[in-house]
Amino acid sequence: MKPVALVTGATSGIGREGALWLARDGFHVIACGRNAGRGVATVAAIAAEGGTAEFVAFDITSEADWARITADAVARFARLDAVVNSGGAFFSKPLPDTSLAEFRGLWETDVESVVLGTKYALRAMRDTQSAGSIINISSLAGLIGLEDCSAYCAAKAAVTHFSRIAAVEGGGFNPPIRVNSLNPGVILTEMITGAYGDSDAVRGFVKDGNALDMVGEARHIAAAIAWLAGPKSRMITGTAHVVDGGRGSD
Repeated sequence: MKPVALVTGATSGIGREGALWLARDGFHVIACGRNAGRGVATVAAIAAEGGTAEFVAFDITSEADWARITADAVARFARLDAVVNSGGAFFSKPLPDTSLAEFRGLWETDVESVVLGTKYALRAMRDTQSAGSIINISSLAGLIGLEDCSAYCAAKAAVTHFSRIAAVEGGGFNPPIRVNSLNPGVILTEMITGAYGDSDAVRGFVKDGNALDMVGEARHIAAAIAWLAGPKSRMITGTAHVVDGGRGSD
């Protein structure tokens, strides 16, 4: 039986590309998101390459949805090998202009969803005795400051540190369950173009400060997702795995 991976935010950007890479590595992918049209497109892209996947409409902030979907995966597959918490949100605004409601909304989407995803992934992997890997998509902004992004930086810092603590707990299961945060630099995805547009200036910003002088793309992060999900990273847990082209090194 194929290993099974559940990917949130699989309808666009890093989540979608991560789902494609995991399918190429032989995983059956449960692609989750709110946009059914895009979800079906992700599944079709995987099938076109010879992989297998299914789309599940999903609210990542709903504990009931997490309980339902992980229970269904356990009932149907008797295993859950990887969970990628990639769904999230972003906005840029100076702190004096950021409302508490805006901060709380981002926190719910970017932090509480990861807490729920990790909680229910650990339960499912424990109950099926899967030596699983949980990958929580954080950001370089969870390690360094980013101007006008106080809410986002705080949320991603929480994801990064939470993942370390979850890794300590996961290591105590039999077999051990791995938990890592994946901290991309500035990546050219719909999240960036939706906030700033897609222009030469935006692409220049994405590349600016990278030691490798590269525009970060979703495929670069997807490669790291696939590696962290697979057996070659079996000794890796509790890390903040940075993929930023060297942007955060100066």
